[in-house]
Amino acid sequence: MFGYIKPNIPEMKVRENELYKATYCGLCRAMGKHTGGMSRFTLSYDFAFFALLRMVLENVKGEIEMRKCMVHPFKKRPMLRINDTLKYTASTSVILTRLKLKDNINDSKGILRIKAKIVGLVSVFFKKTDKSLLELEGKIKGYIEELSSLEKESCDSIDRVAIVFGKLLGAIASYGLEDSNSKIAYEIGFHLGKWIYVIDACDDFYDDIKTGSYNVLKNAFGDTLTDDDKSTLKCAMMLELDTMSKGIELIDFSRHRDVEGVIRNIVFDGMIKETERILSREKSKK
Repeated sequence: MFGYIKPNIPEMKVRENELYKATYCGLCRAMGKHTGGMSRFTLSYDFAFFALLRMVLENVKGEIEMRKCMVHPFKKRPMLRINDTLKYTASTSVILTRLKLKDNINDSKGILRIKAKIVGLVSVFFKKTDKSLLELEGKIKGYIEELSSLEKESCDSIDRVAIVFGKLLGAIASYGLEDSNSKIAYEIGFHLGKWIYVIDACDDFYDDIKTGSYNVLKNAFGDTLTDDDKSTLKCAMMLELDTMSKGIELIDFSRHRDVEGVIRNIVFDGMIKETERILSREKSKK
């Protein structure tokens, strides 16, 4: 369900691109050190975005250092030095992955359940949740169970299921923050979560029809997405991005101008292009 929050690299300034790559690599290193080496395989663009967002809201200045890594062992690459924000982002990524893998096993049957168990084995190598995040883990678990319940009843309301995932990401984005920053982070996470849920359903639409897996768009529109259906979905997703962008405008970027450039590139360019790409790909499969 992740991997859609991408920057538009050609439109980024060189220093912004370097910062983005350094954040991604720094998050990877933080996951390897604090949540287990295998957790690195769950690294996504989405949580690199969350790390950047949280650093601004927590007023944490990312420090770039040159380091080698397992993937690039012969040449040092710029990466953010591990800080509390990267640790938090790594932990929440693993919490969500672990709970989702467990939910996939519980909801699958037959050969799909066997496959889910095989994939889920990776979670045994994740480190246990930090005690300070147990409350958040409980909230995430509750939202995943709510989503699972809606899927089992074959819910055909796009908004109903998307809202639950929005609440989940809103909780992750805002946990531990205070006052206005907490409210801003929650609203960004909430609308981002709704967007992710719908774009993922669009991306998986035809595969889910073949496998018989739950897809709210299939329940809402049937086995084919018409041009009118795609137009409706695009309007809905653009509305979520527009509402989320209002939260971005409320952030104080005065001490984080390079981060501002990266975040604006992702939100106002990369995610719009990703929406168009997914809907266009669906059209080509029709």
